[in-house]
Amino acid sequence: MVAPQPIQPPSVDLGMLIRRSPHDVFEALADPSITSKFWYTKSSGRMAEGAELTWEWEMYGVARTIRVQKFDPDSSIQFTWDNYNPDQPTTVEFSFTPYENDSTYLHITESGYGGDLQAQIDGVRDSTAGFAYLVASVKAALEHDVTLRLVLDENPPNLRR
Repeated sequence: MVAPQPIQPPSVDLGMLIRRSPHDVFEALADPSITSKFWYTKSSGRMAEGAELTWEWEMYGVARTIRVQKFDPDSSIQFTWDNYNPDQPTTVEFSFTPYENDSTYLHITESGYGGDLQAQIDGVRDSTAGFAYLVASVKAALEHDVTLRLVLDENPPNLRR
């Protein structure tokens, strides 16, 4: 009899090719003067190893605490944040892989969801959507100089569903 394989905890795992250099893609996520155009609206500072930052989404009245654990310029950024539960922060990693013709494969993972299985599934679902909006927004901004309002337009005010 074969022993059952352990069930892996749910996690986010997505990516997209962006036709800009690893440096440009890295800066789009490390520099709040760029990132605030398409993801959060305010940051208490630039990403840097060991930094503790507050990101705000003013349109939703939401703020999150970010703790940067790893900051390898043009290669990767790893941070924890209290996106779902301040007592059980998740770990997010942005990886910037050089590709042909000075392009970059941006890969995003998030793991460490707490709570019961339904809470974990809900967190992965919400983060997958959010990071998909982020990747699409970075691609549009860097490749076409277009600011998509995906994060803002996901939940427009006064929408009746």
